Parts: sequence; C-alpha cells; structure tokens
Amino acid sequence: MFRSVSLDFAHLGFSLSMAIAFVVGASVRADEVDDALAAIAKVGPQAVGSAEARQARDRLLGHGTEILPQLLVAMDTKNVVAANWRRTVFEAIVARELAKSEPEFPLDALRDYAADARRQGRVRRRALALVDQLDPTFRAKLIPTLLDDPEFRANAVDVALAAAAQAEAAGEREQAIGDYRRAFEHSRAADQATKAAAKLKALGQPADIVEHLGFVVDWYLLGPFDAPDYGGFAKVFPPEEQAAIDLDAEYEGQGGKPIRWRPFRTEDALGQLNLIDAIAPVKEAVGYAYSELNSPGEIEAQLRCGADDNCTVWLNGQRVFGRDQWLNGTRLDRFITPLRLRQGKNTLLVKICQGPQHKDPEVPNNWSLQLRFCDATGIGLGLTSALPPAK
Repeated sequence: MFRSVSLDFAHLGFSLSMAIAFVVGASVRADEVDDALAAIAKVGPQAVGSAEARQARDRLLGHGTEILPQLLVAMDTKNVVAANWRRTVFEAIVARELAKSEPEFPLDALRDYAADARRQGRVRRRALALVDQLDPTFRAKLIPTLLDDPEFRANAVDVALAAAAQAEAAGEREQAIGDYRRAFEHSRAADQATKAAAKLKALGQPADIVEHLGFVVDWYLLGPFDAPDYGGFAKVFPPEEQAAIDLDAEYEGQGGKPIRWRPFRTEDALGQLNLIDAIAPVKEAVGYAYSELNSPGEIEAQLRCGADDNCTVWLNGQRVFGRDQWLNGTRLDRFITPLRLRQGKNTLLVKICQGPQHKDPEVPNNWSLQLRFCDATGIGLGLTSALPPAK
C-alpha cells in the first residue's frame, strides 16, 4: 500500500516536472521570437543593423507555423526594411510547411488577421492569399462583408456589382436596384461609382456622382492673364492680392484685352473643368477659378485635386496647396491635402497655369482642373454652392 502510494507520487512528480519543463520551454521560445523580432526592428537604410537582423532571421527560421500570426503582426510596421526581413521569414516558413504531405497552419488566426481592418492592407492581403490556399471558400464569405473596409472596399463593391448584374439578368429588378444602390453608396473609386450610377439611371433611379464624390462644379472663371516662359506659377496676379474676391472687377488680360469674372458650371461627370473651352484656347497663360461652398459643420476634410499644367489653391484666404510642376495632366486625386472646413461659407480660389506648346506638336496643349472635397475614405461631405447668382 505504502509502496503503491509512493509510486503514484513519483509518477505525479514526473508528470509535474514534464509540465513545468514544457511551460518553461514554451516561454523561452516565445521570448526568443520576441527578441529576434526586436532585433529586426532595428534595421534601417544603408544596411544599418543587417548583420543582427540576419542572425535574428536565422533564429526565427528554426520555428514552425505557430509564429506566423506573430510575424504578421510584426510585418504591420512603417519600417519597410524591417517588414521585408520579417516577410522573408514568413514566406520561408510557409513554403517549408506547404511542402509537407500534411501541412498544419493556425488557420483561425490567419482568417482573423485577414479580416482585421486595423491592420495594414498589404499584410492582410498576404494573410488572405495564404488562407486562399488552405480554405478556398473563405474569401467568398469574407469579401461581401467588407463594403466599409479601407483595404477591401473595392473588392466588396465589385461583388455587389456582380450580384446586381446577376439579379438584373434574372429579371429581379428590385433586387438589382438594391445591389446597385449598395455598390454606389459604398464606392470610392471613380470607375465603380460611374458604373453603378449608369446602371441605376438605366433603371430609372437617381445617382449623383458629383455629390457622392464631392466634386466642385460651380465656378466663376477669370482669364487669361499673360504668363510667358513657365512664369505663371511664381508671378502674382491681382486676384491673389485681394483680401476678398471682387466678382465685378475688370482686369487687363493677355494681349491687353479686358477680362472679367464669368460664371461657369462644368457638366463633366467627374467634375473636370476644361479651361480651353471655358476661358480660351491659349498658351503661356494663367486663369483663376473661384467658388464659395457651404459646409454643414466644421469638418476635417481632404482637398483632392489635379491640374494641367499645375494649380495653387487658397481656402478662406490661406494658401493650402501649390505644386510647381508642368506637363502633369489632370488625374483624379493626384494631390491630396488635409485641411479643415469651417461651418457655413468657405471661399475657394484656384490658380491654374498653362505652359507653352509641347515640343511634340502632336501632343495637345490641355488646360484643365479637377478638384473635390471629401473625407479620408473619399466620400463627399455634402457641401453646397454658395456662389452669388450671375448678374
């Protein structure tokens, strides 16, 4: 009896020792991973810290797929060099495991990471690409739920557009309208918004891209002023010197001709203002566009603009953007500037430069502006024109 009890205690002691050893071992290995990731975090440009990072990478490669979630978290960093070191470890461990006849991965953790909107998009896409190989059904379930996701929004809108087209083809009009409406309201890319809007209008439903994306389309225009030899950006013309814009003023323009402010509304679906048509087909000139916008409140916003050849922007009398570049072409959201709109009326003055004819005479000498106000996701802010009516 006593011997039996003694053997039981001996067995219990052995089991406890094994458990303690396992816990301690796991803790040590976790510390090793943390230390190695911390060493890689110290790398920088010009190969700073590369020797230590290489040693840390080799230590990490001794681990298995259990550290993949930790690697993904570590890859979510602004230190691009460190992220690339960690990515090589991630890819090597994944490749090694996939080569096995029965690979094992922490699939739930990988799914959770791919769905986590707080993480960097590029790392989430890497996690999802791995999940695609392990569980091909997951993407189809995840993407439709991400209409407000900063990384996968466009993918989710594509799914909604496809569902709408399928419903329309099946003669399910109301379902199609609902899907197209959902796609339009969540779209931030111009091509998706344009496609959804066209489908809605074809089905007799309203869809205003200008309002949805926040384009400014109502202006008073002035020009052209003479600006030879790429000198227009730096040269100060009368509208820039005035504390408040006088829409009744007259100025001396290019060639000594009198010029005045004239109202103009662009009908372009994406708010592009063609100054060749709206002002004149000129070269080496400067024109101005002025608008007043009512804001429903004090709003943190983004000014997104592009111009051919370039533009300078003043909001409420303060210069908020200017880029001395030429032959740019007008591209949607080429430049993005964070700013604050005040409640009520906001004044907006834009100077648009036109350079000399391109050396290649076949290249058109465009003169244009595209400008909008939106939030950080790209949605319009409900601003309305406060411009006085034309006299």
